[in-house]
Amino acid sequence: MSLFPTRADWRRAAEDLTQGLAAWHIWSLLAFNDIRQRYKRSRFGQFWITLSTGIFIAGIGIVYSYLFDRPIETYVPYLSVNIVIWTLLAGIVTDSTGVFTQAGHILGQQAMPKTIFVMRVIVRQLIILAHNLVIIALVFMLFGIVPTPAVVMVVPGLLLALVASLLTAMAIGLLCTRFRDLPQIIQSLLQVAFFLTPVMWHTDQLGGQASYIVDFNPFAVFLLIVADPLHGQWPGVERYLQALAVIVLMGLVAAPLFARFRARIVYWL
Repeated sequence: MSLFPTRADWRRAAEDLTQGLAAWHIWSLLAFNDIRQRYKRSRFGQFWITLSTGIFIAGIGIVYSYLFDRPIETYVPYLSVNIVIWTLLAGIVTDSTGVFTQAGHILGQQAMPKTIFVMRVIVRQLIILAHNLVIIALVFMLFGIVPTPAVVMVVPGLLLALVASLLTAMAIGLLCTRFRDLPQIIQSLLQVAFFLTPVMWHTDQLGGQASYIVDFNPFAVFLLIVADPLHGQWPGVERYLQALAVIVLMGLVAAPLFARFRARIVYWL
């Protein structure tokens, strides 16, 4: 049996993608219901998302501002933006490991486009992002920070990150459905990636000789093109070229995998 997708495989995968993206009422409903169920019967409800992230930023921000010898009034806003964006990126990767296994009870009962459940993961994390944006607004007001015109570049940066997330979720979700040890491996790699990504530290702390840690780190690339405009910086053209390169590479991996093996997902559940 060939490992390469046939023309029919590509056609069915394209239909899955177009039909799944068009079914926005389904994946948006599933995503909102996931958030409601997670905080069901909780006194604070969905505000736990904002509260827990805010407590983490406050605690880490004070400690690391002294460790890195950075003023609190500049470091805490820097950290708050980066943590919020990192939470989005890491959350999508983490949730992608169970994107199809979580939907096993649905996929086992009726045929539905697999893309619906990929979008469910992305929208769920966007809802969490919306809650956490409140933290950035409060921190900016507390320290008197006014966004610069560069903030408009958040939109294209976020769109590029979401395109990469769609491809990543397809590939990771499919592989983790087939190989059940992968979610634990990915979790371990994410912990390492957190410290290799400029979330708590500045890129200028690396020096020129270690710039490859950022340049070849896809998490760093997408973090910077979204976070830098909120820091008042215009991302360089090279950052967008790096992001496009990552998207192309992910497409070359995710598209054949999804086209060839999407029909087997139900049998792997």
